[in-house]
Amino acid sequence: MKAPALFTILLWLFFSTSALVSQRNEPCLASQLRQEWWNRDAENYRQWQQQNRQIREWLQSKPGIIHRGQVITIPVVVHIVWNSPEENLSDAEILSQIDALNRDFRALNDEVADIPFVFKSLVADVELEFCLAGTDPDGQPTNGITRTFTNNDIGIGGTSAIHYSALGGKDAWDPSKYLNIWVAKFAGGVSGTSSFPGQGPPEEDGVEINYRFFGTLAAEPPYNLGRTLTHEVGHYFNLEHPWGPNVTDCCQDDFVADTPEACETYLGQCPVHPVVSCDEPDMFMNYMFYTDDACMAMFTLGQKARMLAALSLFRSGLLNAGSCATATTENIAEGKNVLYPNPASSVLHIQADAKFNGAGEYIIFDVMGREVQAGTLGDGVSSIDVEGLRPGYYTLQLLNDGEVLSAHFLKH
Repeated sequence: MKAPALFTILLWLFFSTSALVSQRNEPCLASQLRQEWWNRDAENYRQWQQQNRQIREWLQSKPGIIHRGQVITIPVVVHIVWNSPEENLSDAEILSQIDALNRDFRALNDEVADIPFVFKSLVADVELEFCLAGTDPDGQPTNGITRTFTNNDIGIGGTSAIHYSALGGKDAWDPSKYLNIWVAKFAGGVSGTSSFPGQGPPEEDGVEINYRFFGTLAAEPPYNLGRTLTHEVGHYFNLEHPWGPNVTDCCQDDFVADTPEACETYLGQCPVHPVVSCDEPDMFMNYMFYTDDACMAMFTLGQKARMLAALSLFRSGLLNAGSCATATTENIAEGKNVLYPNPASSVLHIQADAKFNGAGEYIIFDVMGREVQAGTLGDGVSSIDVEGLRPGYYTLQLLNDGEVLSAHFLKH
């Protein structure tokens, strides 16, 4: 081929690729940052290939993994890195996000009912739950939330600086034992990013979310149902976008057999089934697309298997990590006031001190502040039947003679 002709083709490829990236307007930086990591050292790309081989072999050795029937709880620390007051999100907003994440990973979200029939049988309860950590790296009690003021008013999200206190961010807690989530302002239109297993230095391992799209109470539509975090945690456990592992991929393999190939991202869209961008109807309601939050609804069984493989092979320290936070308000866990077990499955026990002996009352609120249950407590140790509550985070209030104690608990 003559040099001028080759130059013309290369120039066309460059502008075509640039146009595709621009058209996609990537709200997720995960694939882009990984490509940059690959470009730094060919060994990084070979490591990624080896990981995929390990996952295939692991899944072949465990054909029944999707029917394991055991829930794994992952301890989370949320690092709020803020400059202006609106970036310093409330505890309630954070709890609403954890609740949404748990609904999505357990297939308890309302949107499951609207999934097209052709995909219904593929919906997965991933059997992963997430809770705010109850113990910090020094073994001290914590509510699983850190708050750090930064002088960066442009947007520290999506930069290496967010992971380092000395650079205006917040140092990670041991990433082998905690899922670190940094929440901050991002420059531009980026919603979030995540490190894939083994990518980059351990100090930067975790997920980053734009504060504007974190939580379900005051987040900005159409990304106000907490699905930005659901999407990025998918990457954290080694899920790819449905169109393939590269930013400019189209109809490429995402290494999951039950997700149809795709080319369209559906960014800022809420399509009506069926829509086709490759050879089959697109599963645009999958959490790994870019659709509006209200149109997202599912992980597949194949994605569940891949995430469990990544957890077992590359993030196994999370399997034996610390406890969940039991209280973030008032003093129900102090002195003689005890709330247990937490998380609770069917019955929540309360052992209150003398101030709450007698016919005290209790109220349970969900993360939206709605009263979902109320009743009366007995003397000494009281028990509350919580089996009818949906899995998620709740606030328990104890009331007696004008005294109020409050605490959060997690319902499995």
